[in-house]
Amino acid sequence: MDAAAEYDGLTEASAGRAMAAACSQVGLRFGQAELLRLGENAIYALATEQTVVRVARSDTEETLHKVQKELLVARWLMSQNFPAVAPREDIVQPVQSEGRLVTFWEYVPPSPVEPTLTDLGGLLRDLHSLPASELGLPLLDPFPIMERRLALAHGVPQADVDYLAEACAKSQAAFHSIMSDAPKGVIHGDAHRGNLLARGSQILLIDYEAVAIGPQAWDLIPTATAVDRFGLSPGEYAVFCRTYGQDVTDWPGYGPLRTVRELGMTTWLMQLAQSGKAAAEFAVRMESLRKEERDRRWHAL
Repeated sequence: MDAAAEYDGLTEASAGRAMAAACSQVGLRFGQAELLRLGENAIYALATEQTVVRVARSDTEETLHKVQKELLVARWLMSQNFPAVAPREDIVQPVQSEGRLVTFWEYVPPSPVEPTLTDLGGLLRDLHSLPASELGLPLLDPFPIMERRLALAHGVPQADVDYLAEACAKSQAAFHSIMSDAPKGVIHGDAHRGNLLARGSQILLIDYEAVAIGPQAWDLIPTATAVDRFGLSPGEYAVFCRTYGQDVTDWPGYGPLRTVRELGMTTWLMQLAQSGKAAAEFAVRMESLRKEERDRRWHAL
């Protein structure tokens, strides 16, 4: 599969074919599958099978390493009694299907409990206290995935792609300086309220694709940034800081790492920005980045 095919291929239709073929291989019924999310991966709920199916973009060697890491991290978190979702241990995985890798996970039924930033702060505090040296986790490096997105970009202005590529290149020196100097530990890598899930009254931290070793402030920046970008109230942010025990905006590395995270969020959105709300929001983000408007409101999609 060439690069363009890989990018164009992750549609609801093609992801659904991969999900169906993989379920057939392992004997799961998929007739009532519900698509929960379509982004870097496609996530399906099979409520009748008590299973969540995760379809990766490809079946390359790089994707295989990433998927194997997700499974490893989940099992490690379970061994540490950390509130996490478990892979289906009765299924040999990952499964190769339609040019993609598919994994199978515990299904958590809907709950009336809404996870809060207090939950997120507490889970990150606990995660960051775990020793993960035995896992062999990779060092945090958000640039390769952004570079791949830019290389595969289509349906957006070339001037925007060029600007983002240049901004990523300019950000790397400051990022690697921080990586060299700052204390490092296990990080979730994509820590926000959308990656919390309620199982009854218990709150779980989910999605282990970006787990790595890096400055643990990386996990705090999305919530700090949300005050300017997504309308989070300063009061809610203060509660998050008290729960975790730190206000990352007081840290000298906050500005440079925030820039890298915002480039990551924008290149992620770029993949969906061919039309509609995603295209309009991508334009807003590009204008704010160009004008260095750090308090310009963005909107989550």
